[in-house]
Amino acid sequence: MSTHVSNSSGSPNDELDLGQLFALIKQAFLGVFKFFLRFFLYGRKNFIWLAVLAIVGAALGFGLSKISSEKLKTEVIVSPNLESKNYLYDVVNEINGKIKSKDTVFFASLSIGDDEFEKFEVKVEPVTSKSDQDLESEIKYLEALQPFQNSPATSDIIRNMLLDQNSFEQRITFLYKDPISGPAVASKLMDYINDNEYFKRLVQTYNANDRSRLQQNDSIIGQLDRIIESYAAQMESSKQAAEGQLVLSEEEALDIPQLFTLKNSIITQSELRRVNLEQRFAPLSVVNFGKSQPLKTPLFGKSIVLIPLILIGIYILIDLIKYLNRKSKELLSE
Repeated sequence: MSTHVSNSSGSPNDELDLGQLFALIKQAFLGVFKFFLRFFLYGRKNFIWLAVLAIVGAALGFGLSKISSEKLKTEVIVSPNLESKNYLYDVVNEINGKIKSKDTVFFASLSIGDDEFEKFEVKVEPVTSKSDQDLESEIKYLEALQPFQNSPATSDIIRNMLLDQNSFEQRITFLYKDPISGPAVASKLMDYINDNEYFKRLVQTYNANDRSRLQQNDSIIGQLDRIIESYAAQMESSKQAAEGQLVLSEEEALDIPQLFTLKNSIITQSELRRVNLEQRFAPLSVVNFGKSQPLKTPLFGKSIVLIPLILIGIYILIDLIKYLNRKSKELLSE
């Protein structure tokens, strides 16, 4: 005798009844609809109170915005030199600590009055930060350049991308309320930030090395020019050269294309060193010292919007507490 097991049918616990599923979905939508309907009925029932609170809150917020002075800011874009980025963040934290502790001796040494640094704040952050999507796009772009890796144009593109990737520009933001003393205090604090003896000596040493190297490069370029000119003169006066090579002595060959490559490389190095000398004269190179401007406040951070929302929220919270108390009494009475 054999047993027959049917696979065509299953127990109710193994299969989900689609009818029950749709019924649950329908109940969920009905619950959401009832919630919005009750919210609408509540708003219609208490419309007058809510409107009065919104108007009163907007009036209070408008009045406070007129009474209180608006916060201002000055933004300074700097480029740290010689790995001075960590120093920048440390010195900004130090200044904020001096402000919180009201270190009058410290600010007096910077010719800053006691009332000038109150409600003053300093922030620092990177100017730009690339997202993962931007980095992924750059990787795909570099992969597309692989077949042209020996091209000079490709080398320039990669060099520019690396320079952009390694950009260390930082934004220092000075926050204050006094439009007259605020910018002056920001300028004095910026002078203090940029007055570090260790980095100043380091900058002087690097600049001296660059100037010395520039003189050596100019001398080498002059020697290469004389060699190339001599080669050109001998090419015109004699026919000793064959296939771009000139035999000077003891069959020693002169590779003129290699000399041009060396000269161009030295010229490129000299150009970069001259740019460094122009930019590197302090621990932090100031790219832009901005003017005083109002601090943009988000919409929900403005008092004209925030105060009405707070008043309406308190009113709804009181009604909710009353509703919960009423329901709790009904449960206790049962």
